[in-house]
Amino acid sequence: MKFLKKCSESTTVRVGALKKVLSVILCIAMIAGTVALSGCNFINNITSGLNVAQKALSEAELARLITNAVNSDANVADCFASIPSSQLDGLSYSIFSEYCSILRKCSQKHGTADSFKILNENEKERYFQKIDSENEDYRKIEYYGNIDVVELCYSNDKSPNSPPVRFVIAKHGTGYCMASNYIVDSMLAYSYINHYFEMIDERNVDGLEAIIKSAYNSDIYLNSVIHAKADYISDYYTLKVKTKSSDYELRIFSPTCISYVIPEVFSSDGTSITSKTVDLRLKNDGEYMLEDHIPATVREVRFGKEGGGSLRMGSTYTFSEIRKILGAPKFTTTTSDLVIIVYDGATLRLNAEISEDGQWSTGRLTSILLRKYNGLSFGEDLYIGMNISELLLVYPMFDGCGYTGSFKNGDGEFVLSFEFDDYGNVSIIHLGEAV
Repeated sequence: MKFLKKCSESTTVRVGALKKVLSVILCIAMIAGTVALSGCNFINNITSGLNVAQKALSEAELARLITNAVNSDANVADCFASIPSSQLDGLSYSIFSEYCSILRKCSQKHGTADSFKILNENEKERYFQKIDSENEDYRKIEYYGNIDVVELCYSNDKSPNSPPVRFVIAKHGTGYCMASNYIVDSMLAYSYINHYFEMIDERNVDGLEAIIKSAYNSDIYLNSVIHAKADYISDYYTLKVKTKSSDYELRIFSPTCISYVIPEVFSSDGTSITSKTVDLRLKNDGEYMLEDHIPATVREVRFGKEGGGSLRMGSTYTFSEIRKILGAPKFTTTTSDLVIIVYDGATLRLNAEISEDGQWSTGRLTSILLRKYNGLSFGEDLYIGMNISELLLVYPMFDGCGYTGSFKNGDGEFVLSFEFDDYGNVSIIHLGEAV
């Protein structure tokens, strides 16, 4: 580890599978919706199988029905009833209705779709490449068989820069049908990531902990560490995310990848507003991986002697001032523009003007290296010999950025980094100016 290497400023929250739980929740909601509508004639027709003998629809006819269902909730029932059972591929009315509802929300930014187009092979391939991850552990769209992609079109597009609204139709031999497996898995993935956002909105740290827990299997991830991570995520969204979750922009809606853009997020130092992306991907083993990059922020760290004062990075000091705070060093040496002050277990470096005879008056503190505890420390929370788990209680996201983070204090930006021995205990703490 290079001591002065700056952290990437982010870490990844990785989430395992809660598909069974979400499936139950989703099924209950869908059953409830079906029961509520059971008195309607169109539901009686759907469930009695009266559409079995209908003539098979062409791909364009099937795409037109789905487009009409997306355009208006009032069209959903009639459109579903118009699809022959053989072309529903086992898809239930509840799933179809909810799927169209999500597409409708995305479509409303553009306006009302007045036409559609079926992507050609090159367009479809580019679209699938955008969805698929290069990581071989993640499921590819090809898992869902031979499917075509339909894109909604708007003659008066109110938001041409927003993501296009697309759905798929499965190709079976010479015929076409609803891509039921694709749609159901899309709904499960959508429910999963939105459950994550709901727990954050509700500041339900325990619920959030349950979602992320399965991703952390190493012994270092004690329950207290995972809880600290969940608490950190909750605080980050409360303090840094300006956009309401209802206004997150759904960029990709597929079974293998759900991608949201959060339009307005404060930067780590709070001086600017940017955006961030949260992705959910489906692994080959059926588990989900939620990638939410959360900055690993570090509060200002000072160095001092137990029971005494402390030194501030970037400030200037005379030798007598340092000696008064830290005590007498083992020795001091100078180079052309650098003062090195060595204590038992610690080394300080200051930038200074050095005279020809090696004398200096004041120097700017730029680096501190701590190798062992001998009364000198960065405070009670950080000390030589602390375990990784203990460190993650202080900085919950440090495992995602090489146990390195930075802060600014008005006199510069400084990087805090850690090295560990073979037993996972901190052996070196370094605080130095970012380069």
